[in-house]
This record gives sequence, structure tokens and C-alpha cells, in this order.
Amino acid sequence: MLRRSLLTALLLTAAPLALAQTAPVTPPPAAGAVSLPPISDAPIYVAYPPDKYTVAYDHVLLEGSVKPGANLILNGQPVDVGNDGLFIEWVPLQPGENVLVLESGQGSAVARQEVRVTRAVPLSLTGAAQIVSSGLLPAVDRTAYLQPQSLEMRAVPVAFAGTAGATASFRVGELGPFPMAETASGRYEGTFLLPEKLSPAPVQFTLTAPDGTTATASSPGKLGVTGTGPRVAEVTASIPGRGVQAGTFVWRNGAGRNYVVFPRAGAQAVIVGEEGNTYTVQASGTLTLNAPKTTLTLKPEGTPLPRAIFTRIDVKTGATHSEVRLDLPARVPFTVEQQVGPDSSSLDLRLFQSVADVDYIVSDFPTGPVRDVRWTQESDGVARVHVDLSGAPWGYDTTYEGTALVLRVRNAPALSARTPLRGRTILLDPGHGGDEPGGAGPLRVPEKNLTLPIALRVAELLREKGATVVLSREADVQVPIYNRPLLAEEKNADLLVSIHANALPDGVDPRSKRGSGVYYYQPQARTLADTLLASLVGQLPEVGNDGVHYQNLALARPSTQLSVLIETAFLTDKGNLRLLMSAAGRERFAQAIALGLERFYRNAALDMQEQGRSGTP
Repeated sequence: MLRRSLLTALLLTAAPLALAQTAPVTPPPAAGAVSLPPISDAPIYVAYPPDKYTVAYDHVLLEGSVKPGANLILNGQPVDVGNDGLFIEWVPLQPGENVLVLESGQGSAVARQEVRVTRAVPLSLTGAAQIVSSGLLPAVDRTAYLQPQSLEMRAVPVAFAGTAGATASFRVGELGPFPMAETASGRYEGTFLLPEKLSPAPVQFTLTAPDGTTATASSPGKLGVTGTGPRVAEVTASIPGRGVQAGTFVWRNGAGRNYVVFPRAGAQAVIVGEEGNTYTVQASGTLTLNAPKTTLTLKPEGTPLPRAIFTRIDVKTGATHSEVRLDLPARVPFTVEQQVGPDSSSLDLRLFQSVADVDYIVSDFPTGPVRDVRWTQESDGVARVHVDLSGAPWGYDTTYEGTALVLRVRNAPALSARTPLRGRTILLDPGHGGDEPGGAGPLRVPEKNLTLPIALRVAELLREKGATVVLSREADVQVPIYNRPLLAEEKNADLLVSIHANALPDGVDPRSKRGSGVYYYQPQARTLADTLLASLVGQLPEVGNDGVHYQNLALARPSTQLSVLIETAFLTDKGNLRLLMSAAGRERFAQAIALGLERFYRNAALDMQEQGRSGTP
């Protein structure tokens, strides 16, 4: 989601769920007559921004509604208001506090409301030397158990803000002073290389202004190198599911960078330092990861470093999945990387602290999605297992059974081009719910109450065609976000489709963005995303096309099945919102989504038939 949720819109006349769209559509009560109770009856309802809000931009999005037929005055100027009372304005802001005075009249009744919005501007200091107390780096303590092996890993960024045009330097303990560069007006940055040993010490900054005055400050975080050597830690967090990949447990390659490792309980890792609430994991000779301390427990000093040697790979095909099994003596961290192309698809397992000495591969390659398996040993203690697939996978997961690492690849389903939905299991997730309203609907209906009737109607349409549909919720209740993909795993669903409505982040003109969009993360789900967007745009062309997006979202990340997130339309666009608010519009969205799902399965069946696999006419 963006500021309030990801949304994208769909398009024109809804057709019944069928290959040939000739019969007219009559919106049934399930989609058309669903009550959308407003969350406010106030004469002026401001959905965004909240009162006493702060933005770092020169405009703010003001959206909400007044009573149908009423007018609206903003700071003495008339505002364009629709017959339904909707207003969406892009309001300029002065630096500092802005008071937005809204007045609405209808007959003799007049209502008044104030919204205070502060425009924060970058602090620009001139004259005498000053150092801003907030934003000093390092912000948290950083301790290395030994000097990092590479210059890149030894480099620690240090920074502060202060008087512009000055000269800056820093010291750490007895080391320094080292010069700092002014990378932007009043922004000073430098790099400290961790030595072999360093008693914990803050970074001491010195700033000398052009007028000769001097200011000093100390960073809140201390830097230190103990020289005690690496430690071993074990993953003790309770990790949900087989392919959920919850972001709360992920190990990252540097703060704010991509997700790298989704750990599994019992795996042992080499720890070479800590920074704030994270441990520094030495995954290989060239890769360190930041792992939340909540996922790991340090083992006693002197615990031998983990090392897993495996000599055999087993491949077998089961009723629902094909398995690649590596019998390891201990659990170690690993990654899985997926490649999907027009001519080849593969999964690469990368095992850290591991040695591959394979001289025997037991397999039944011809009968399942696994076409071939190869292995290589990297020089920095990483074993790589390459799994060549016969096509884009329908899902996969990787976890430990005992100390055996098992990669499961979902077998392609038996599909019929004539009845593509028959026998399929699909999980539909109406976005948000309960205490999580999602986007604040300017017409007084939040996102959660717009996605639910659409999802319920999609479920009806799919069931009419023979699909088994599981809904993550069927009422206005809160469902924890990772319970949704866990339910898809439990039901062995082919697809996880999460349905949302989009909204813009601060600083974006609402007149610049509209349309339907579909989000995916795993390459295996790209074709599904393309097919759904094509259906939405084809059926609702007036909504707009916001495109297919690759993004690391919690509900697009699960790998056990094909997972996508649909943004039906933008709550911040008047036309998009009004279509979502209308019963006929919601019916068209539902028809477009259901039609897209049917087309996806039909196309898959035809592809299988052409390739001589399991598809039937």
C-alpha cells in the first residue's frame, strides 16, 4: 500500500464470465444492492488530511465531502463540489502552519471546520556555527566482534546537519580528525573505517563556520570493535508457514535494502557484530546481513561455527508437488532466487556455511516440473543448487524437515480450456477490514467496505464456473495480514488475489494519477498480473491504466501459490471513486476480475495443450 492503500481502476462494460461476451449483464443484488454505510453524518467530512498534520511539500491533498447539494468555501474561495458532495483539492501551502477554513452552506444551515496543516521546510542555518541535535549518525550503537574482512564492510557512514558553508570534521576516540564533505547545503557526511580494535566511543563532530565560530556535538550511537571473534546464533523465532516470507523476520542486505534471507527456525548463523536492534550475520566472505535480534538467540561462546556438507540430492514427484531434497547435517541459512523467461525457468538455492560435494542425484525428472538439477561450490563457503524447471512454476516453498532442506515445486494442474475454472481453488482477500479501514474514502466509505462487496461478487462468479473460492473475510472483521497467505497454504490454493483500492502519498498531485493496477513480486505471478490488468482495462477503459508493478508487498510476496494484489481504482480520483461507490461500477470491477481469472486458466490450459503437457481442450 501507499499512503493509505494501493489502488487501481478498471474499465467499461462488464461482461458475463465467459469466452464469448454476447449476453447483457444484469447486476445481481450481491454486487449491486450491498449497503455501504457512511462512517460520518457531519455536514463537512474531511477524509484527508487529519487536523494538525505536517507535510514536507508545498501542497497538500484535501479531500472529503459535504452534504449533497451544499456548497463549500475554502479560505474564502469557492470549491468545486459535485452533486454527491465530493471535493478533492490540491491546496498550496505556505511555510509553517496553514489554517484551512472550510465553510459549507445549505439553505439557512452553515457549518464551519478548521484543519491545520504545517508545511515543514528544510532547516537552513547561516551565521554562527550550529549543529542540529537531531539526525546525527550513527544513531545507534554499532559493535563489531572483529574487524570486517572487506573495506566496504568496514566503512561506517557518519553525518550531521548544521550551518551551511562551514568546514566539518570528526573524531572517534583517539582517531582523527577526519574531514567531512558538505554534500548538500548544511549537510555534512563522511566515512569511518573500523580498525582492528576500538573501545566503544561516540563520533565527535566539529563544525567551523565562515565567521570563525565553532560548534561540537556527539553522535547518540557509539562505534566499537571488540576483537573477540565471531559468535554463533540460532534462529529461534516462530516463522509462519512454508512460503509466507513475513517481512518482520527478514534478514536484509543493509538497512532499507532488499529482502535477502527469510530464515527458518533452527538454522545456525555466524554473527560478527550488532547494530541497535539487529545482529550482523556473516553469510559469506562478501555478504553481511542485518538480522533482527528478535529472530536469533546467541549460543555460548566457543560454539563451533556451522558448516553443512551434503553429498546427495534427491528429486521425486508427488501428487501435488515435486521435491528437491538436500540431506544436511545441520540447518543453515539459505536464499531462493527465481528466474522466469520465455524459454527457461529455474530456482536457485544458495546455502551459506555449506559445502556441496555431490556425487549422486536420485531423480524422476521426466514426470514432474523439475527438468534438471545442477550444483556448484562458490569460493566463499556458499553452495549453489540450480533447479531447472519445465515452465514457470505454479508455486514453490522451501523449508526444513528435520535437517533436510526441502524445496517443493507445485505440479502444474490438470486444466481444461473449455471449463478452465472447474476444480480450481482460489483465495480472494478483500483488503483491510475491522480496525484497519485502509484508504479514507472521501465519500465517507472507507476502502475496506468497497473491497468486500467486490470480492464477494467475484467469489459468486467463480463458483458459478466450478471454482472453489476461499475468502479471507466475509464481513467487516480484522484479519492479521499473514493469516491471509497462511489460509491460502492451508487450502492448497492455486492463487492468492488480494483486492484493494489505491490512494496517493503526500506530495503527489491527485490530478496526475488514476486507473487500475496489479502488483506482483515473484516472477511466477507476472503472467497472472498481466492477464488481470488486461481484463480490467478492457472492461473499464474509462478508469485508466496504472500498469503492472513489481513491488515487495506482504500479499504479493508469498511464494507457495501465485500471489498478486489488485488496485481496482484510485480513491483520490473523482471518476475512479464514483465508479467504486456505485453498485453498477462494483459489479463491473467484479466481472472484470472474474473474467481475467478465467482467461488466465484458459490460456494456461491452451499453452499446456500446445506443449503436450496436461492441458485438455
